[in-house]
Amino acid sequence: MWEVLLYLLLFVLAFVLVRTRPAVALGTALGAWLVCYLISVEFDVRVVALAPALALLSFLAGRHAADPRPTAIALTVAEVAGVVVALTERGGSDTALAVTSGVGVLGVVPWAFGRFRRRFAELREVGWEHAALLERDVDNARNSERARLAGEMHDLVGHELARAALLVGALELEPTLTAPQREAARTARASVTAAAERLADVMQVLRADEDEPVATIEEVVARSGLDVELTNNRRTAIDGIIARTVHRVVAEALTNVIKHAPGAEVAVTLTANLELRITNGPAPKTQAVGSGKGLVGLAERVALVGGWFEAAPSDDGGFEVRAKLPERPRARTTPTHVRRERTEEEIRKSARRTVLITSVVCAGIAIGVPGYMVFDAVTSVLTPHQFERAELGQREDDLDLPLRTRVDNPLGVTAPPGTECRYYSTHPNPFDGDRHDLHQLCFRDDRLVSKQWLARRTG
Repeated sequence: MWEVLLYLLLFVLAFVLVRTRPAVALGTALGAWLVCYLISVEFDVRVVALAPALALLSFLAGRHAADPRPTAIALTVAEVAGVVVALTERGGSDTALAVTSGVGVLGVVPWAFGRFRRRFAELREVGWEHAALLERDVDNARNSERARLAGEMHDLVGHELARAALLVGALELEPTLTAPQREAARTARASVTAAAERLADVMQVLRADEDEPVATIEEVVARSGLDVELTNNRRTAIDGIIARTVHRVVAEALTNVIKHAPGAEVAVTLTANLELRITNGPAPKTQAVGSGKGLVGLAERVALVGGWFEAAPSDDGGFEVRAKLPERPRARTTPTHVRRERTEEEIRKSARRTVLITSVVCAGIAIGVPGYMVFDAVTSVLTPHQFERAELGQREDDLDLPLRTRVDNPLGVTAPPGTECRYYSTHPNPFDGDRHDLHQLCFRDDRLVSKQWLARRTG
């Protein structure tokens, strides 16, 4: 009774600890079950009664373990310790095979299902968290769009309209219309037209129509009206959002050249890996003073798609704008369908691992146990003829004995005092009713002093 109460106490303690200390709880339960089995080396009522509790606790340990390694170590230690005790103290390889099978079925398989259940719950929780993030994004979308629209309007339209106002103002100051004034008027009209076109581009970006055609870098340079040395080494198509970013950087840089360095030499270079460079020489005329907000907006725009941006004066007194853009824009958040596909793939992987572990354990038991029984019986057979020929007093080396014994010290068998006994199979079939029968040969001082046929049909 005290032994039953002790096992009950250990399992109750394990169930209490399994949420906070899953590895300790699993190790306690495995140790209790192994001790219960190894004491009697029989699947009696106590061993069978503890088996469902061990399986349930193994499942809970896998379910509640944040890190699977400690619980996996507990299973490994229990397996190794049980096999070592079985081989050295409690009946040998037969008992070791039973221990291996028991730990595999009652420990490893439920633990694997527990890990799958935890992984499934974690992925489901990630889905709910992502849904909450999307709801918060919807709440903040209006303010974000307003701020982005303000930046877009400044970047695309501000400088063009400012230049048009300056040119029209210069025209109004002249008392008569001359050829230069008419040229200025035409330039002003072109600027206003360009501003309207840029405003249309803003609307396209706000509609997020990535498939709509975007002006090429050649078209952007041509619209500027500047004498630009253009080098375009990009021969393949560019993603829509990235193309608009190239458009933006080139247009803003050329507008700055018109405003701050009119008459300066300008060079625009786009490499095959989307590295953009706009340089201008020193300004032959007085430079205007700007706020610098346009370059800040460009830096934010380029960073938004996952690139980097630099703008600084050059050594020759000019100015240089550089930007490196990715092939595809960096998503601000992972799309829902992508997260769903990843989640489903993780669940499938976890399910495959669980099925694989279960299949390997069950197949190993189903194949290994009968295979070992056949190997154990066949390789340790002492035939009746060999048994009859063994005479008392013969030296052990003179006897025709098998290479290995069936068991070392079978339970329930007493050896004669002062002797060392060997136990062999009586026949090679390990599945009939006589499978437990043994030939016992006992030696003293390396000589045969006793031999018996042990009929053990009841085990």
